Amino acid sequence: MALTTSWNCLYSPVAKPAEKQNRAWRKSRIAARLLYRKAQGALRPRDRILAQKLSQDPDVENRLIQQALYYLGGARKHELDRKLVAGRN
Repeated sequence: MALTTSWNCLYSPVAKPAEKQNRAWRKSRIAARLLYRKAQGALRPRDRILAQKLSQDPDVENRLIQQALYYLGGARKHELDRKLVAGRN
């Protein structure tokens, strides 16, 4: 009997993350990759269209893009920030 009760506690249901959060994170990682690609050179027309769509998407937030930049590039993120800010001036 004791084995049965301990066996049940091993398989407790695990909460699944919300689909919307996963979708927003994926979109933000794509936006971060496009920013890295822009820093390396000119974007292709397909990339520009995608970047424009992502910039208008309410799921893609600046905070998530910053997290994705750190996730993808780590130390390279600071270089990218400098290049993007210098390109505006």
